[in-house]
Amino acid sequence: MEEEKKDNFLDSLNDKFLDFVGNAFGDSGREFIEETGEKLKDFSSTSIKKFMEFSDSILDNLKLTDNEQVMKARDSVEDMLKSAGLIEEDEDEF
Repeated sequence: MEEEKKDNFLDSLNDKFLDFVGNAFGDSGREFIEETGEKLKDFSSTSIKKFMEFSDSILDNLKLTDNEQVMKARDSVEDMLKSAGLIEEDEDEF
């Protein structure tokens, strides 16, 4: 519930900010902000995906992939990142 309120507040804040930029700087300003937001989201997703790949290689190198508790924690983090939309589900898992 609390997370949903936070998401709704952030969505509302983003919409109001886009309206403000659009009113102050016109459509080109609004488009710039929207494009910048998409680029940041793509950058974040790529960075998070690379970090997950790095952590998986460390887990492999340290032979921690056999540790059930470690793998459950890793999978929980991945599931949360996917549900938050920060990484996409791939056919090829990390």
